[in-house]
Amino acid sequence: MGQLKASEKLERLLAMIPWIIDNDGPELGLIAKRFEYPEELLLTDLTKVLFMVGPYPHTPDTLIEVIIEDGRVWIDQADWLSRPIRLTPEQGFNLLRKAKTLELIHRQSEAGALSSAIEKLEIVLGQSKETFDLDISEIENADVLTINESIREARQLRIRYYAYGKDENSTRTVHPLGIVNRDYNHYLNAYCETANDYRLFRLDRILEVEKLEISTSIPKGGGESYSLEEKWNLDTGGDLITLKISDEDSWILSAYPIEEYTQNENGDIEVRLVVTGIAWLKRLLLRLSPTAEIVEAPEHIPADLVRQVAEAITNRYKQNS
Repeated sequence: MGQLKASEKLERLLAMIPWIIDNDGPELGLIAKRFEYPEELLLTDLTKVLFMVGPYPHTPDTLIEVIIEDGRVWIDQADWLSRPIRLTPEQGFNLLRKAKTLELIHRQSEAGALSSAIEKLEIVLGQSKETFDLDISEIENADVLTINESIREARQLRIRYYAYGKDENSTRTVHPLGIVNRDYNHYLNAYCETANDYRLFRLDRILEVEKLEISTSIPKGGGESYSLEEKWNLDTGGDLITLKISDEDSWILSAYPIEEYTQNENGDIEVRLVVTGIAWLKRLLLRLSPTAEIVEAPEHIPADLVRQVAEAITNRYKQNS
C-alpha cells in the first residue's frame, strides 16, 4: 500500500463514514483493510482530521464525533453523511471506468458482486455494454485470463515485456504470484528468473503471454518477497532521481515507472523515478511545468538541468526568429 495523496485520503474518509455508521463499530483493522488505508495513518486521521468536522455553521450539534474503544470505531452526529453523496455524471463515468478495469482483470466468475454493481451503475448512467466498452491499454483480455489461470494453477509464465526505462523488449520466464494495484496502475507481481528477484510488471507493458506447463518453484536465494507497504522494484534499469513537481504535473504518477512519491501540505510532490539518459530526462522536463526541479540525482546528471533545457529552448527560439 503506497503513501496516499491528500485527495485520496479525503475520498476514502468520505466513503468510509456511511460504512462505519452502517456497521455499528467495526474494528479499526477491518476498516483499514477494506478501504486500503494504512492503519496507523487511519487512526491519526480519524481522531485529528475527521473528528469535530461538520457543515456550516459549525455548531456543536453538526460536528462529527469519532469514538474509538477497544480497537473498534463508532461515528456519531454524521447523519448528513450517513448515505453516500450523490455522484455527478463525470464521477459516475469515472467510477464505471475503474470498475470495468477491475472486471477485466478478474475472471468473470470471480467478479459476481462487481459485475452486478456495474450493471446497476450502467442503468443509472443510461449506458450498456454496447455503448460503453473498455480495454486495459494494449493488453488483450485473453492475456489477462491466461495470467489469472497461471496464478490460480501455480504455473510459470513466459512473457514478452516492454521495459520503459530501457526502451526495449525482452522475453523472460516468471513465476506469477498475483495482480496488484499501485499508483493508478495494475501490475503482475512475480518472481523473475532473469533478475533472480521479485519484480512488478505493468500489465499494459506485457506484450505477449504464454502459460507453461511447469509449476512455479522459486529457488532459494532468489530474493525476498516484499510487502506493498514497502518500497518495491519495477523491472527497469538506469539512474534513480528525485524530482519536485507541482500538483498539476501529478499525471506522471500513472504515465511513468515511479518508485515512490510523497506530497507535502502545499501540494508539491517529490517523485523518485528511473531514467536511462539525459536526453530522455530532458524530454520529460519539457512536458512538466516550469516549477519542476531536480532534488537528487547522480553526479553525471546536472542539478540545474531544468535551467539548461529552458535556456536551450530560448536560444533555439532566438535563432529561428
